[in-house]
Amino acid sequence: MRTFISYSINDTDQYLLTLLSSELYKKGVTITQSNDFHLEMSSLTKVNINKSNLFIGIITGQGQERDRVLKEWQLANVSNVPSILMIENTVQIDPNFKSPYIIFDRNYPQKAINQLDQNITKLKKEIDKNPNALAWILGGAALLSIFGLLSSDD
Repeated sequence: MRTFISYSINDTDQYLLTLLSSELYKKGVTITQSNDFHLEMSSLTKVNINKSNLFIGIITGQGQERDRVLKEWQLANVSNVPSILMIENTVQIDPNFKSPYIIFDRNYPQKAINQLDQNITKLKKEIDKNPNALAWILGGAALLSIFGLLSSDD
């Protein structure tokens, strides 16, 4: 299974990507990510997103690559790649943005964890009907670990 990770986080939070990758790797997931920082989306990034079974987008308040993450997330949606867009509560969200997303608070992540748990429970029921449901479940479990790490960040 392939997962594409797109992120907008600051340098001090880069360790989260290593931990997320490690969690996904333990579950047998192959990971690709964008290398298109401050550039137009490359054909390699487009191919990697389109070949993925799951797209995980992470946006934190201090990250500088929000627009790129959103462009990549839009491509995943247009390509019918299941996606999880996680947005830190310090990020201002356009009121016209109607697509589903989960807000997280790095100091109190429990609400977001509960939302993910609910989504994962629903997806477990769909696993026989949809082969991509497994990607959602594995990715969601890895994100639960990330929220735990963010909540302990000072």
